[in-house]
Amino acid sequence: MIIGFSPTVDGILLACSCFRENPDAELVFAKDVQELDRKLSFSGSNRQVKILGFTPYGRAESLSKEVFGKRKARMARFDPNPIRYVDLLLRHKDCDPVELVQLIVSCNGDTDQLYSGKGRLAKRYYNYMRDVSRAYERLCMFSRPDLKGGILSVVIDSPHDIGELFCGWLARKNPDVPVAVIVNSTAWVGNGDLIGLDRFAKITAAFIESLQSTSGSDDVDDLWDIYYDSQMIESRRNIGLAKKMQPKFSASMSKMAKRDRYKVERGIANCRLDSFA
Repeated sequence: MIIGFSPTVDGILLACSCFRENPDAELVFAKDVQELDRKLSFSGSNRQVKILGFTPYGRAESLSKEVFGKRKARMARFDPNPIRYVDLLLRHKDCDPVELVQLIVSCNGDTDQLYSGKGRLAKRYYNYMRDVSRAYERLCMFSRPDLKGGILSVVIDSPHDIGELFCGWLARKNPDVPVAVIVNSTAWVGNGDLIGLDRFAKITAAFIESLQSTSGSDDVDDLWDIYYDSQMIESRRNIGLAKKMQPKFSASMSKMAKRDRYKVERGIANCRLDSFA
């Protein structure tokens, strides 16, 4: 038997349940059914194929209890629950969904093994989860979105697939304005119903840029820069604290973060309140 599954939380849980009952099955993952068909046709196998996770399942909680067991996992205060754990892992650039299914099934319902890191594979995947979690937390703390054309947008650069997560957080923090998180040529949009889109949508970055260019300009960021620079007293500047509040590793997260870090390293430009006139 071949178990073909999607690399989503539902797909992983369904594949774990099926693989537990058929341990000799071959695991194959694909982003969609068309990709799965191409992989199967390329392999030339005539074995029975079980296709899982390509349509919404809707019973993730009950399936999670079946796969991970009913007992609450023993874990640190900052560790996520098993479903969130799987979701974060799937966003890591090096995560192999086949390895993940094999790891979860090998735990045999003992969720502690996923968090304890006793095995080499379990430790590596636990570190993957923490990498993604830290990258997401850095975005929430240090990114600086720009309000342009009535849309609060930010361009991020991360090796992990966390644009969707960050967009959800940004939309919750700013429920009265549309938000956009741009990753390369893709944009995640939150509160999109305010501009005639779905509440949460994935569109092209070019479309967001076109919306911003057709709207009025926002000078809030420039105005804040002028005010901040004019009120800054160089003799009271705490460089150590400034570097702590805007770390260097976070400077690449957004355009405004780069400006913040530049001021930390180079100081504040000469500016007076006359600049407002």
